[in-house]
Amino acid sequence: MITTFIRKLPAPVEFCLVVFVCFWWAIYASIVAIANHSRSTPSQAQQPFTGIGVALGAKGNKVIIKQVAPNTPASQAGLSYGLVIQRIDGTTTDGKPLKECVDMVRGPAGTKVRLELVDMSNIRTNTVELTREAIQGTALKGQVTDTSALKITIIELLGLAVTFWIARARGWPLATWGFQPSWGLTGAGVLLCLITGLVLSAVAALSNVISSGAVHGHLIHHLSLPALVLFVAVNSFCEEAIEVGYFVQTLQRYGMWGAVLASALFRAFLHAYQDITALVIIFPLGLIFGFVYWKWRRLWPLYIAHVLFDLYAMHAR
Repeated sequence: MITTFIRKLPAPVEFCLVVFVCFWWAIYASIVAIANHSRSTPSQAQQPFTGIGVALGAKGNKVIIKQVAPNTPASQAGLSYGLVIQRIDGTTTDGKPLKECVDMVRGPAGTKVRLELVDMSNIRTNTVELTREAIQGTALKGQVTDTSALKITIIELLGLAVTFWIARARGWPLATWGFQPSWGLTGAGVLLCLITGLVLSAVAALSNVISSGAVHGHLIHHLSLPALVLFVAVNSFCEEAIEVGYFVQTLQRYGMWGAVLASALFRAFLHAYQDITALVIIFPLGLIFGFVYWKWRRLWPLYIAHVLFDLYAMHAR
């Protein structure tokens, strides 16, 4: 009965259903990110502060590092997610409000701060001394952990399962999507990653010349190796299969520009949490991937390139 109902769905309804099933959580997050951004002024979004480039959080009665911004004293010193800050300039953090600890870490540019850190994975204590610098406020973003990565992976797998079931019910062979792996296509994916990376690096550099700090890195820290491999493999497949393969195959009747633009715009929308980076970097990436798929109708090179981009982004320091 359900299969019969699916087969009778108009194409636009089916398209919206698939997109919603696969990305309802990301669509919601993007709408929230855009709404939050619209309520803040440009000066608020770009306001710099002085510090070492970390976001702090509380875990029980301990102060921990929740995120490390790229190209900051903290990242250069090798600080990472999960480290416990036991003392700041010799003063214990036990029992102190989080805001007070944040204020202790910040200070005038050029001054030094000494942190006593504890790595809870091996109960090792280390002391580092860092020099405060001006930090761009937009550099610090939300943190992805093993738990949240696993949740996203499960949601994406469920969405893909429903999508493939709908495709089967409507008699749409998945082989037409072009996800057949080969060594030649793997090499093409590596080449696509290199070329796209060079193009996007140039775009990012130009954007930062026009507006300093407009484009910045978004790093994902503290993923164990199994979680990292699983998350990258599933997320890359889900995004390329739906955002490119399904979009282009479904919208190809509107021509190359219609299908590719829709694919690139939707990809950028799903990365709205990256602010202007979504338009400056993600949208051009979506255009390049869309045009490559339109030309050759092969998803495997896009998948390989996406995996490499994700691995770089998650391990960049």
